[in-house]
Amino acid sequence: MSKLSSIESDDNILLDHKTGDDAAIYKINSQISLVLTLDFFAPIVDDGYTYGEIAAANSLSDVYAVGGKPVVALNIAAFPRNLPKEIISSILEGGFSKAKEANTSIVGGHTIDDNEPKYGLAVTGFVKTGKQITNALAKTGDLLLLTKPIGTGIITTALKNHKNFLKQNDLNIAIDSMKKLNNLACDVMNLYNIKSATDITGFGLLGHLDQMMKSSNKSAIIWNNKIPVFSGSKDLLKKDIYPAGTIRNLEYLEKYIDFPSNLSPLEKKLLADPQTSGGMLMAVPEKTLNKVTDFLENNDSKKIEVIGEVTEQKNYSISIHKS
Repeated sequence: MSKLSSIESDDNILLDHKTGDDAAIYKINSQISLVLTLDFFAPIVDDGYTYGEIAAANSLSDVYAVGGKPVVALNIAAFPRNLPKEIISSILEGGFSKAKEANTSIVGGHTIDDNEPKYGLAVTGFVKTGKQITNALAKTGDLLLLTKPIGTGIITTALKNHKNFLKQNDLNIAIDSMKKLNNLACDVMNLYNIKSATDITGFGLLGHLDQMMKSSNKSAIIWNNKIPVFSGSKDLLKKDIYPAGTIRNLEYLEKYIDFPSNLSPLEKKLLADPQTSGGMLMAVPEKTLNKVTDFLENNDSKKIEVIGEVTEQKNYSISIHKS
């Protein structure tokens, strides 16, 4: 047996890459387990401090997605040598600020020289052993809730390459959402014993839901008109503005998704739009739906829509209904 096979057979590994979950979980004892994750990416906004906030929120989200509490983090960064130290400092300060909001201490890190700036966090947290949330436990009849709109990939692509088409208010709304921690979603999932969830990031809504359904051996129906969308993203799509990752996502997903014939190419692209620090997608049993939505709406002052439901496994992972 190879060393890798031996390591992967460790019974203390409760979650890893096999289910495509957002973080790995390693059992310490019967009471507590470690949550481990890492994420970083190149700048998607112009302001360094804001970039740091978004990158940190994105990294922390993976811990929240499995029901964990982030505790400590390490900076991981790449900066060109000629980048002014003031910009580097502002990025790190933004990350520190968001980690502080999450009651997470940044205790060190590592930086390398690179032509393109990149920043994020390696985060360690705790979760109660056996109480972890996973991609792989969605049940037939569960209802799908999404806590943030989609469209950040389109909006940040416009910021990078087509600023003249982007409205400042639309950008501000998307940035505020990307900076927002997913801790509230984690709280409600733990409070009402939600078993299955994922946060929506680079594979888009369809990609992450597809992974959840495959890991759970289920399928899903989503209602296209119920999915929250950031203001301005549809208008930008009409101008052919979207990230390259959208097409990669669609090329992979095409054979797994039941697209209705009257779903336009633009609507498909929106559903596959790569997100940064996106919302939590959770599979909620119908009996606890009202409690979960009431909690989220009372604490976040935002209407939460049911965007779909989990069904028995079919010959596709997701069926999209126009209404």
